[in-house]
Amino acid sequence: MSQYQLFALTLFFQIGTTIIFGFGASAGKDAWIAAIVSTVLGILAVGTYLILMYLNPGLTLVEWFPAQLGKWIGTPIAWLYPFLFLYELGRVLNDIKYMLQSLIFPDTPFLPLIVPFLLILAYGQLKGIEVLGRVGELILPIFLFLFIILAGLIWGSNILAASNLRPILEAGWLPIFKASFPLGASQGFAQSIELAMIWTLTKGPFKTIAKINFAAVIASGLIILASQLMLIMGLGEFNYQTEIFPMYILIRKIRIGNFIQNLDLIGVMFMMITAFFKASLHMFFAIRSIQLLTKIEDSRKLLLPVILLGLYLGYSVSSSITQHLKVALEVFPHALWIPLLWVLPFLLIMITIIKKTVKHFLGANTYD
Repeated sequence: MSQYQLFALTLFFQIGTTIIFGFGASAGKDAWIAAIVSTVLGILAVGTYLILMYLNPGLTLVEWFPAQLGKWIGTPIAWLYPFLFLYELGRVLNDIKYMLQSLIFPDTPFLPLIVPFLLILAYGQLKGIEVLGRVGELILPIFLFLFIILAGLIWGSNILAASNLRPILEAGWLPIFKASFPLGASQGFAQSIELAMIWTLTKGPFKTIAKINFAAVIASGLIILASQLMLIMGLGEFNYQTEIFPMYILIRKIRIGNFIQNLDLIGVMFMMITAFFKASLHMFFAIRSIQLLTKIEDSRKLLLPVILLGLYLGYSVSSSITQHLKVALEVFPHALWIPLLWVLPFLLIMITIIKKTVKHFLGANTYD
């Protein structure tokens, strides 16, 4: 996989479904500040994962733990991550289901909406990560061009009011910090730990891979920041916090003359692009991690079980969009993201450094 392909996939993965549901809404009109704080925390998280890659050359995420903690401790911990990837896949499928049911196909059952999408994902998995990377590098310029065009149309519609951003920090920094961690910094940015499953498949030295990851974090952070500023200025604080699909509502407000309006489907397509890559990568990471942990030679044997598990989770993780969002905002970040994306990687990096320091010290003493 080329370096540009890694950048494209990382960017799409980090933006993910944040562009569907908004970002840091609990911070109100200061959500754009939460986006900046989250990006900074995301840079720290990605830096930690890159250090782990440097300390464990040639190994993927699920191989770090057995390598440093041993088979009996490290392997059970490593298995937590494919389960996380599968659950994330189910949640993205739910995001897509609720978006399509709410915006385009009301009262349509789950299966007719998701099965065609899963078939496309399955075809992509059979073709491999390089093909997905090539799709990403082809679509990225289109995505960025579409984002710029939509931003220009929103600006030209005279629906943005800078007054909606004021007063800044009216409620202080606490709501911003609560919106930034763990949800904001984890949603996309710290989730990049999953991309450690493909860093070893990317051409280029460690320094290049590190630069690509940091560049992707900054780029996705700027896109999220720009989108939050437009949403707050265009919808106002109350509507931004209460609308389930704020970006869609904002795009619907575009009116330039009598000939540029009703861009609803373009807005849905814009959101579906990032959801597709997010779901595809979750599925690939789940399959690859299970393959590495079970030593299965042919990853295609895992495709059907992973699809069925993803389908089951997408159907059963929540019974309504209200419950789905409640779990995403209040339960998921604390129960799964903090331990798996923050605590375990930081503990592992400390253990790895201590082990290497002790080994170097003992080696030096033996030599003496």
